[in-house]
Amino acid sequence: SGSIPNSLFLPPVTINEIKLAINKLKTTASAGQDKLKPNIIKLIGDEISLPLTHIINLIFEHNKVPDEFKFAHITLIYKAGNSKEVQNYRPISV
Repeated sequence: SGSIPNSLFLPPVTINEIKLAINKLKTTASAGQDKLKPNIIKLIGDEISLPLTHIINLIFEHNKVPDEFKFAHITLIYKAGNSKEVQNYRPISV
């Protein structure tokens, strides 16, 4: 079969990969658009791993990310230098 230019194949994720990713979340991180903090996600990790695995694999299979997943809260973090210059800030998205 021929390759499709500019395509990317993502193999299905496993429930164990999802559990590992949940366990690696930093509990000091901020809540996302869903207002859930990582420490809460870690507490319910076993219960949500299977549904998350299914959702992520559907995204890979259909090559479509739901619009609800495309939002992020952007915070500018000051690095150094003149605080009035935009290049002295680093964007962080949650």
